Amino acid sequence: MSEFVDVFNVDHDTGEMGDAEPAVDDAAEPDLFYPDPLAFFRGTLGPSYVREVNGGSEFVWCPQWYKHPEALARIEAVWRAWEHLRMDGALGSSIWWINHADPHMSVLMTPNGPFKKCIYEGHIERAKPEQVSLPHIEPEESIYPDS
Repeated sequence: MSEFVDVFNVDHDTGEMGDAEPAVDDAAEPDLFYPDPLAFFRGTLGPSYVREVNGGSEFVWCPQWYKHPEALARIEAVWRAWEHLRMDGALGSSIWWINHADPHMSVLMTPNGPFKKCIYEGHIERAKPEQVSLPHIEPEESIYPDS
């Protein structure tokens, strides 16, 4: 019977087992370029998406986007991805546009998206302010027995 060998803990030059402790990366996390999603929007995202919006345009936007929970969550995700990917000088920018910015902004700017009722000059409160989530009915029995 063969002995289990942890291939991730073997020095492949000597074939000897290494320490069981994982290597610690002494490099510190880089500082954030922007302190929050609002600063990121003002400095990078907003100026990157110059479009005709609202008023018959195919794109819809709310200048008070931060009042929409979906928009705030998506733009925070886009900001966090940008902060991480800006450190990759080779493909980071392209990856950020293709996999993060464009998909999220397309959802936000669609005519049936979260800004559907808003106008160029400002935010319009929802007709049903009590609707803060997609409709949901709890199942009769737990589908996750450990919760």
